[in-house]
Amino acid sequence: MYRCTIIVATNVLFAILGWPMRVASQGFEADSVFTWKLVETANLGTQSTIQFIPRAGISPVSWDFGDGTPSTQASPTHTYTYASWDDSIKVTLTFTENGENKVHSRDIPLSPAYFHIRPDRNLGRLASYKRIFLNAYFFENNPDDLGNLRFSWTVDGSPLPGSQFETAALGQWPNIYYTFTAAGPHQVKLEVRNSNSGQTAEFTHTLVIQPDFSAGKVKLENIPNVFTPNGDGINDDFIIPSSGTAWFDIRIFSRSGGLIYKAESSIIRWDGKNTMGTDMPEGIYYYVVEDLSGLYESAKGFVYLFRGKK
Repeated sequence: MYRCTIIVATNVLFAILGWPMRVASQGFEADSVFTWKLVETANLGTQSTIQFIPRAGISPVSWDFGDGTPSTQASPTHTYTYASWDDSIKVTLTFTENGENKVHSRDIPLSPAYFHIRPDRNLGRLASYKRIFLNAYFFENNPDDLGNLRFSWTVDGSPLPGSQFETAALGQWPNIYYTFTAAGPHQVKLEVRNSNSGQTAEFTHTLVIQPDFSAGKVKLENIPNVFTPNGDGINDDFIIPSSGTAWFDIRIFSRSGGLIYKAESSIIRWDGKNTMGTDMPEGIYYYVVEDLSGLYESAKGFVYLFRGKK
């Protein structure tokens, strides 16, 4: 049997920190050479069937599944036997790229209930309390896609409400969007059941949510002093990270003191335009941010708008 202790990677962007307890890694799926997805199996309690998918632009030569079984298929499927939800195995792909022979390995979790954690794709680091949880079968939230599999989510020991299909027998959505209400460590568990065989599997992620408001108002941190709204997709917005659960009054002033932009929002973002949607010229602007919900201290200061070149 192949066993590892799985630790959450420290990542400021996701506001997930290392924690002195058994937790699960978000790094399994972060790979540029090959990815994987789960395939339905009847023996969920002891087996995991995984399809491996090489990145476009490379030519697979051979796979080593880590259990003594090789394959020369381009995108093979392999079935493993596992004993615990935190079992994983090292899979190695030998491939060619631009005429060069290469080898790449990565750890793959074996639980058929494994799931990925993502920030809100539209908010990212603007909302540290909000997360998307995605099943590793890559099923959409559609009853027609489920086959014999049923999904049940639990957060901190409580079954998740409000995420069931119209037919209760189908369980909950295979993917969920969740907003945490407090900071600290939280356990999220997914149980997957095969309705035909009755077998089940489970997997648990432990993640740490920040910031912590329990001791009173907190400061807004990591406030940039420059941004470049030139459309190149890099640093295009003036962004101040927050929980995404507060309610802010955001005001931007010109250097002469004129109010050019005002908004109320749960996130703090300015795209370099005035309230009418007109691009503002390069220069120094003054911002004032006040939290109307009372979670954060007010913040004020200067930011330099620099458009530069794409």
